[in-house]
Amino acid sequence: MEISIRTKNIEVTDHLKEYAEKKLTSACRFLPALLEKELQDQERVGEEVDRIILEVEIERVTGEGKGRIFRTEAQMILPGKTIKAEDVSETVKASIDEVKYELERQVKEYKNKIGTKRKKGEQAFKKMRTQEE
Repeated sequence: MEISIRTKNIEVTDHLKEYAEKKLTSACRFLPALLEKELQDQERVGEEVDRIILEVEIERVTGEGKGRIFRTEAQMILPGKTIKAEDVSETVKASIDEVKYELERQVKEYKNKIGTKRKKGEQAFKKMRTQEE
């Protein structure tokens, strides 16, 4: 997985970078087996094999009367799908945590969708084979 973290109006400390990487990569824990099978299918068909890219942007929102507000945006690029999540909170960590939860939700949804498509394809293939016999 390729991870890039960008910031705006805030200095990235090693602690913040480690925290963001740890939290946001944990949202990918649902993907390994699923993506391995998906990548094998792409190789079999001859498609170009994509890798997972996670782009994170952390920003301190400035403006009159805003105080300390932080925005975190993450974009996860998967084979055949791009997942985006964004949150605005009073602390950097809270913002990162909320983005993590949103990414996890969307990754689970993606996983279920791929699994359903695969099952439907297998059922159609079995049905077609039984009709031939």
